Amino acid sequence: MKLKVLIVEDEELIRNEILLTTPWETYSCEVVGAAENGLIGEELFHQLKPDIVITDIRMPGQDGIEMLGRINPAAALILTGHSDFSYARKAIKLGVHDYILKPVDDDEFYNSLKKISEKLLQMRTEISSFREYVQQPEGDKQDFYINKTIEYIHRKFASDISLCDASDHIGITESYLSRLFKSKTGYSYLEYLRQHRIKKALELMRNQGRRINEVARDTGFRDMSYFSSVFKKYVGVSPSQYQNGIRQED
Repeated sequence: MKLKVLIVEDEELIRNEILLTTPWETYSCEVVGAAENGLIGEELFHQLKPDIVITDIRMPGQDGIEMLGRINPAAALILTGHSDFSYARKAIKLGVHDYILKPVDDDEFYNSLKKISEKLLQMRTEISSFREYVQQPEGDKQDFYINKTIEYIHRKFASDISLCDASDHIGITESYLSRLFKSKTGYSYLEYLRQHRIKKALELMRNQGRRINEVARDTGFRDMSYFSSVFKKYVGVSPSQYQNGIRQED
């Protein structure tokens, strides 16, 4: 599994140096495109759909900050000769993973690329391992309790349902259900509930093109910042980045 990288840098010497001297394979990356300004970078982003964008800030036509705000990539790394904190602040708001000053130190650049690639690959693994618990034949009372709990989650996930609510519904104690659920499914009750909600959120966003706040509400999240935090933990990108990716695919 390789991560696709787009380089956007107006100085040809620096652009070629990054392109030709970086051991991309070491970080499970491959460069799929390079551009000399933000306008071309934006166009290539929509064509190539890279996972990581490495960009300068000040460039002719369209600068790196403006470009990143328009394309909303899953991960971005800024290389710049400008140390003005206002640029860094804007970059942080856009979710830029790192901000490195030129002249670029190779070790600093490689360490940053390593952290970004490892994080993206880990999150890809997490979302690909999304799984629902396969309900077992009711051979004993424990299987019965777990099946009833899973059914309860699948039916009521859009509501505020706590472990206490589930245990009252099933008719056993909260502490017993907590231990039993973990031992049988490998998840805590809350972990399973959150995973199921995010799975449903992905379905709504992909199949119905819903507004993000509506998706959060309809999958049991009452707080948008919490929804965004949980979504990014499981999916690897923010809800808006995921939705933007769907539009690009369409």
